[in-house]
Amino acid sequence: MALSIKNKEFEDTARELARVTGKSITEAALVGLKRELDRQKNIRDIIKSESRVERAMKIAEKSAARPVIGVLSDDDVLGYDDIGAPTK
Repeated sequence: MALSIKNKEFEDTARELARVTGKSITEAALVGLKRELDRQKNIRDIIKSESRVERAMKIAEKSAARPVIGVLSDDDVLGYDDIGAPTK
């Protein structure tokens, strides 16, 4: 399938990238497009993971706000003694 781009800056940049890399103009443009696509996907994934972190923080805050109903320490619940050795 053919793609016709009529943009002088694109053409000049593609030609320079091809010259610098020793690739054809098509190959250089394809590599550039793939790298930008990967970069944009990474940015999207970072934004998504930040929203996951925010949701996790809200859950943690709600959990921390709940009343303490047990008398066991965290170490007792996890099964460690005063020096951190397992008791079970």
